[in-house]
Amino acid sequence: MPSRRFNFIAITAIDAAVFAGAFWVAVIVRYGSFTPPPEARWCLIAAPIVGVLCLLPLRFYREVIRYVGPTVIQRGVAGVTLTTLILLALSFLRGDESAVSRVTFLPFWMASIIGTVGVRLIGKTLIQRRGIFETSQLPKRRVLIYGAGEAGAGLLSMLGQDGAVRVECFIDDDRRMSNRDVRGVAVHPPDMIPELLRRYEINTIMLALPSASKARRREVIESLSRHQIQILTVPDMAELDSGVASFSDLRPINIEDLLGRESVAPDESLLREKILGRVVLVTGAGGSIGSELCRQIVDLAPARLILVDNSEYNLYRITAELEKCRSNGVAIVPILGDVRDALQMRQTMTRHGVETVYHAAAYKHVPIVESNAVIGVANNVLGTARTAEAAVHAGVRDFVLISTDKAVRPTSVMGASKRLAELVLQAIHDRNQATRFCMVRFGNVLGSSGSAVPMFSEQIKAGGPVTVTHPEVTRFFMTVHEAANLVIQASSLAEGGDVFVLDMGESVRIIDLAARMIELSGRSVRSKANPQGDIEIKLTGLRPGEKLYEELLIDGDLEETEHPKILRSAEVFLPWNELSIVLQRLEAAVDRRDEETVLQTLQETVTGYRGQVTVLDRKPASS
Repeated sequence: MPSRRFNFIAITAIDAAVFAGAFWVAVIVRYGSFTPPPEARWCLIAAPIVGVLCLLPLRFYREVIRYVGPTVIQRGVAGVTLTTLILLALSFLRGDESAVSRVTFLPFWMASIIGTVGVRLIGKTLIQRRGIFETSQLPKRRVLIYGAGEAGAGLLSMLGQDGAVRVECFIDDDRRMSNRDVRGVAVHPPDMIPELLRRYEINTIMLALPSASKARRREVIESLSRHQIQILTVPDMAELDSGVASFSDLRPINIEDLLGRESVAPDESLLREKILGRVVLVTGAGGSIGSELCRQIVDLAPARLILVDNSEYNLYRITAELEKCRSNGVAIVPILGDVRDALQMRQTMTRHGVETVYHAAAYKHVPIVESNAVIGVANNVLGTARTAEAAVHAGVRDFVLISTDKAVRPTSVMGASKRLAELVLQAIHDRNQATRFCMVRFGNVLGSSGSAVPMFSEQIKAGGPVTVTHPEVTRFFMTVHEAANLVIQASSLAEGGDVFVLDMGESVRIIDLAARMIELSGRSVRSKANPQGDIEIKLTGLRPGEKLYEELLIDGDLEETEHPKILRSAEVFLPWNELSIVLQRLEAAVDRRDEETVLQTLQETVTGYRGQVTVLDRKPASS
């Protein structure tokens, strides 16, 4: 297959020949001779050069021949007109009016438009015919497009070039569009979907609703998913407009499309206050939350971004991504290190003059930490304490802990360790307020490593079963982009020792989440009511430390902040003189690998933690 560079050279050479040929045609029309006057021969050289240079900035060469549409005519006319005007001006400047009269340029203008646009339309026709020939023996993908607006029309234009795809009809919510045609394809109301699916044997539904609210998209997706037909959604509108999108750019609907909420426009002043012009350090920079924090922080123009992670691969991956795509001139400094190494953390912060720390480093997977309690507590509690002490020593101005809803009335080692980490920061701030400490507590992040969504995706790809621990388990969910965005804004609201709670919306039953994901894949759930279904949901029993319900508030009331999605919780904490004894005890127990003492210390210190509790069969307290 020819490369893009070869294609570009070939089409520009053709255009150059078209411009030269157009001038020759103009000479024949004007003078009735195949030989232009000597004074006019410079146009044979100038016309191709000026013509190609005029078409370049108009993105004429960004048009993909297979997908050319009305824009190629508009850009072609504009480029040829500009070329004609420049050549006309040059002829006057040269004093060639008699040899190259204005009459000559009218046929030149017409021939150039016909040539440049015609070449592309002919090429499109040939490609279409070849595609039809090559795919005539292949089964057609019969498509219904939901949305007959600008995006739907653009999608139809794109799909019209694919011989293996046939668009049968449109659906649109606007009743005024019913019984109309969009480029020859009929538009119908939503209540006709079941009939249309049967009539046309539709096997793919494509959503063209880029401007619809997330709530409306969710309603549409949920109504369509029960038909067990593949659902795809359009790429970015700009790609459709430019003609660079192709069928392969269409993506399947994912669970984020169903669980994602209407986002609140971020407060730019809150985003930039703790980052703009500052040296920022992120621990756990290669993890799910840490890497997204880094992506957003870089866009907020810090003076320098320090990445700390104990995984060489994760650190390499996020560093390469930021340096290649997102650095914007910001210095990126990768540090392969461990938050438990107090000396390294202190030296790193002091050497680089760190001003803001986002502490995302943590062991977060409940079953893993449950069976590795000593290391989990060493990282989540002692690592947090040492990093916080290093921040105080280095004169860091702001320190933000990424916490979790599992810290509320914890039933797992992971949850208890994160609650103790919160207590550590509150106690350190109470002792020394030079560094402003705060923590941000939220629920599950969609798509994060080890979470339910990617695990369910893999199980569905493998044909099932999809495993759920308990039919009544519920969780809060948030996209990683929204979580990181709110964490950054919350840090700017901190007064010191604050516990911020993110508004997670409504909790979701995990078994319902699994069923939705199965339906989104175009398959059905196998159950007693539907024994012929495709994929079974298998109940495996609650794991050690797993709760039925997660909560975000321990006690007290939630206080509103200036951001509607960020709330402040006033919670009881331990003074430093008491907490320092707890830390000393944990230090000694970790050094001895004394798991019994580690767990006993957690139970004595963290309110509500009772060790190996398997089920917390209780509805969350209303707040």
